[in-house]
Amino acid sequence: MSGELEAAGAMATAGLAAGAIEGREAHGAGEGACLNCGAALAGAYCSQCGQAAHAHRTLSHMFEEVLHGLIHFDTKAWRTLPMLAFRPGTLTRNYIYGKRARYISPLALFLFTIFFMFFVFAFVDVDILRVNATPSPGDARAELVEAREALVAAERELTQARAEPEDQFTGDLQVRLAQQAVELAQAEVERREQALARIETATAPVAIEPPATSAAAPAAGSEPAAPTTEGPFIGVVGNDTVEADLNDGQGTWQDALQNAARNGDLRVNTGFPALDERILHSFENPDLALYKVQQAAYKFSFLLAPISLPFLWLLFVWRRGHTLYDHMVFILYSLSFASLVFVLVALVNDVPWLEWLGAGLLMLGLPAHMFFHLKGAYALGWWSALWRVWFLFLSAILALSVFVIAIIVLGLGG
Repeated sequence: MSGELEAAGAMATAGLAAGAIEGREAHGAGEGACLNCGAALAGAYCSQCGQAAHAHRTLSHMFEEVLHGLIHFDTKAWRTLPMLAFRPGTLTRNYIYGKRARYISPLALFLFTIFFMFFVFAFVDVDILRVNATPSPGDARAELVEAREALVAAERELTQARAEPEDQFTGDLQVRLAQQAVELAQAEVERREQALARIETATAPVAIEPPATSAAAPAAGSEPAAPTTEGPFIGVVGNDTVEADLNDGQGTWQDALQNAARNGDLRVNTGFPALDERILHSFENPDLALYKVQQAAYKFSFLLAPISLPFLWLLFVWRRGHTLYDHMVFILYSLSFASLVFVLVALVNDVPWLEWLGAGLLMLGLPAHMFFHLKGAYALGWWSALWRVWFLFLSAILALSVFVIAIIVLGLGG
């Protein structure tokens, strides 16, 4: 639940930041003098300092500002989003060459969409492929004991952080981090308990119930046949019939990663031994490691723009008339559209009859949008835009790889 609350808080922050960047329209013309600089008012804004003529002092107006930042964007969203989806080149050229009042600025739209994407991801259950990594009942009990010990250690660190903060500035942060570690350790204990219960149920001794079509009963005094462990096993536990494949253990990716880290099967080589050790140690608690990476992803999501800028600049290095500002506007609008596509893919992922839509948007929608965006924004011909799309698509994959590596190092290595 803490992850969802943090995502909601980040989403509200992004909306307020975007609203602050965009500003909002005034509510009618004012009269008299400006409350800020004293100049005579002749419209909805002061001609000297730019402040709105009406200064609201109601609590309802403050909540209205929050909702405005999250939803309305001065009603510019209804002009910008359709253009972003269907005429991205025209949108970018209009904004670059001065037609800006009717559109959401690239930076504000990027902030809003990127945090909206992480907000949706926090509430959408992503189905991670399960792997055959379930331990035996003895190993499961040992892992449960380790999880409980980790919980005790986390609670001890929380008590210490509350009692003896290092300094008055970082004390609250230390307590919050320790509380988060305790919550994750509790979730790990609960997951281990549930896994142990499933394993004990699947491997519990059962009474053989001979099939009704058995050809012959066993001879008197002979030992009953031992249950085979090959293929599905059918028997009864109490009054319930149980069918289980004893050779097909089902575990989670957390189990596989944790076992690999503890058994020495996982290697990390960043060139810095201390950093390698910290990252490898983080993998021993996969849930906490994933949480750290997720936090780093949305906190450092702004790095996507500067990482992508050199690749786009190289595609137009010999063409005059295009500045780094133009490229950044293109990148921010492109990333905004990609974020909205990922949101849509996440929402339709669990709908069986819409699974094709997510794959189509990723495989065809993004390249097609990139083509028309390049063609319109830079006034390119069909062939000039087409070959640049392939290079830009490969560059986007490379930039995303650099970003993923960066957030893993920042998240796990601190």
